[in-house]
Amino acid sequence: MPVVIPRLIVEVFQHTNYRGRMGYVVEPVPFTGHIGFQDNISSLRVYKGPSFSSNPNYKVILHQHRDYQGKRLALGPGFYPNLHDTAYNFADRISSINFGSSLDVPGPEWGTIPLIVDCYEHVEFRGRKITILRDIINLRDPQGGTWFEDRISSIRIFKGPDFPRDGAEVVFYEHPEFEGASIPIRMEPSEYKKELPNLHLLPQNFGDSISAIKIEGWASSGEFTELVFEDEFIGNRMRPEWRWEDPQGGGAWAERQGYLEMRTEPGQDLWHGNGGGGDMSAPRLLMRVPGDFAIETRIRVTPQLREHGGLLIWKNANRFLRLEKTSGPHAFRGDVRFERHVGRVFNLRGRAAGLRNARELFLRLERRGNQFSSFASEDGIRWRSCGQTNVGMGEAVDVGLHALCPGNIPPTLTRFDYFRVFKRRSEVAEYRPISAEQINQVSDEERERQVADRRERAMRDMF
Repeated sequence: MPVVIPRLIVEVFQHTNYRGRMGYVVEPVPFTGHIGFQDNISSLRVYKGPSFSSNPNYKVILHQHRDYQGKRLALGPGFYPNLHDTAYNFADRISSINFGSSLDVPGPEWGTIPLIVDCYEHVEFRGRKITILRDIINLRDPQGGTWFEDRISSIRIFKGPDFPRDGAEVVFYEHPEFEGASIPIRMEPSEYKKELPNLHLLPQNFGDSISAIKIEGWASSGEFTELVFEDEFIGNRMRPEWRWEDPQGGGAWAERQGYLEMRTEPGQDLWHGNGGGGDMSAPRLLMRVPGDFAIETRIRVTPQLREHGGLLIWKNANRFLRLEKTSGPHAFRGDVRFERHVGRVFNLRGRAAGLRNARELFLRLERRGNQFSSFASEDGIRWRSCGQTNVGMGEAVDVGLHALCPGNIPPTLTRFDYFRVFKRRSEVAEYRPISAEQINQVSDEERERQVADRRERAMRDMF
């Protein structure tokens, strides 16, 4: 069975606005019932895949009947939140999916694909199939029904077009959010594919008991290689690019000799509580960065696990992303988590379990348009994926560091060794950091000059 290097990646959803059951389609499907979506696709996203450039006129073609028959609708790369709309009038009528050439339509890029995982409902690769290209936090339908949770009995794993040179592995978890028993399946560089025809025969008896899937071993990309901003927090003055936000004054920060220390008191958080009961008082240190970028920091981790904070991408209070190390006393027990907060709704995008006891923790976020990818590492060399999401943020966003103390846990103390911003080599000449003066804040140097001017005027007035 040849590996698929997709020209297009289609993300299909059961309900409008990308809700309900979700699945990926990267190759023709003669009958959507085989992937669990017979006549019940109401919205979809179409991305340019890794080999899209070989045929830039490629489109996904939706057919009303099986075997590519009946009325059809061709869609190029883009987002389609409601196929019930009269412009399409094609919702809940799709029985087969094909691909073919048509007029070019610009649209979103997908990004890297290290592995392609095909999961089957029955042993020997029979029954309905779901294709996995990214971490799946919960195979349960968020609307309450089940999709593929506790239904996987056989698996095929292929090298993707962006397979890491050091190998990768897929980890299957017993419970949602990467909890419970797990079984890792390693793919080495010398291997082409792996097949597990019957999970019931494994010592762990993992047949019909998988609820979450994680693809490990991703390296952060070599795309952003040029360092355009670095703060190692030496001295006691905040650089003019930064601004400090502490809405309720409960946090504190101090630049030590070579690291930044952020303290927070119980109750200081950064979420809306999914409609009520949240708190947005956590302190954060932010600077404005336009376009695509990578940001990175290193956190010193103490045996007491008092650290609770990390990287922040901030558009406004209703649209931000958090990649953070959680504290030991918290319910998350020191895990690394990547969270999306959009429209006052919290959504976990990924975790990096297994880093609780790391003495140093590296965190990294990368932006490509509306796509954001997160990574964590113990050494800054081998990076683990913490998840990915797509959020419309506009051209420029605020990026930086944050610290939390959610709930009634003891006060937290998070130490950051540095903060760095990277750009692509071709974009370095265009990059200009937006300093505090540009967002109506006065830098330390300007403030001192103003004080000196006032002192000089006062002395002249005395004589």
